[in-house]
Amino acid sequence: MMVGNYCAPQTFEKFITRIDDEYTAFYYGMIDDLLANPNRTVEEVAEAHLLDELGEVPEEELKKALAAMTFIDLYVRYTIRGQAVRALAEGGVRVHIFGDGWEKLPCERPENLLLMNKLDSEGCLKKLCQTKISLNVMPWFKDGAHDRIFNSMLNGAVCLTDSSVYLDGILHDGQDCRIYSLKRMERLPEIAGELLADPDGMQRIADAGCEMAGAGHTWAHRAEELHGWIESA
Repeated sequence: MMVGNYCAPQTFEKFITRIDDEYTAFYYGMIDDLLANPNRTVEEVAEAHLLDELGEVPEEELKKALAAMTFIDLYVRYTIRGQAVRALAEGGVRVHIFGDGWEKLPCERPENLLLMNKLDSEGCLKKLCQTKISLNVMPWFKDGAHDRIFNSMLNGAVCLTDSSVYLDGILHDGQDCRIYSLKRMERLPEIAGELLADPDGMQRIADAGCEMAGAGHTWAHRAEELHGWIESA
């Protein structure tokens, strides 16, 4: 199961090509860098390319430039999200998708893309209770988590996710989740197939994930932590 929307990366080309060929090449250079080095953030890559192009850049100007490049983040994010789902579908894994826009995803095995209705948050949680494997593709920040990970675990699904600095410290591949690499997404069908071929092993991972998330990663845990910070401020 995949919960989330899809937008064809080409949607953002109007922002990439809006000035001239030089700017277009500059923006695509950043996109290519991010796709080739998925461990780097948009901010890191954009700053490196700006400094390489312009030399010294005043901090305020750098902030303005970065704020105007959200389309780079969206282009890369949807490219990777589409690649993950397409890898599974073209590898023979049927993916139930709840979200808009997926009919625009190019795929050689569209029969494995089961496009369902868009759901609200409560509806997504109810569907997670019924799914075996929940696919997560992290947004383009590299030291955090997405609530989809813990929602999947708490509702009894095996979370199949890429990682981050933060997730590397709390998740254990093959024990409480399955982790794939953005550089090796061709392995996604293999990982999903291994899980589906071993129902007992998959259940053990799901149970361990639920226990791990329940011990420290519920909304209540986050609220208590925020409350503590507010009280001590």
